[in-house]
Amino acid sequence: MKPRLYLLKRDVGRSFYNPKTEVVFVVVDSDISRDYPLNFVCVLPLYQGLASGHSAFRKLFGEDSVPLAKKLLSKALAKESDLEIKTEIVKRLKLLNTKPVTNIKISVLPCDN
Repeated sequence: MKPRLYLLKRDVGRSFYNPKTEVVFVVVDSDISRDYPLNFVCVLPLYQGLASGHSAFRKLFGEDSVPLAKKLLSKALAKESDLEIKTEIVKRLKLLNTKPVTNIKISVLPCDN
């Protein structure tokens, strides 16, 4: 399998005066076909989906999912010319490079009644 990213922009805003676009990150296999959607594999989830085993991407690529996601996003960033899509790629790369907080210590102070 040769996974790569296929990036789509779609309108999600309902209002004519407040249009919103969303960037969808789709993982495709260039060994299957060159044309989307014939080569569709899964959608690249946000960091939470990569860390947990609930996403299709994580189930397909296992422990290699986070490094593979970084690699795919980096390649897409180098090739992309659309500023809006580049911004979304950078956001996702930042999420992948931050370490999640695992332990939080909470101290309880006694109340004076």
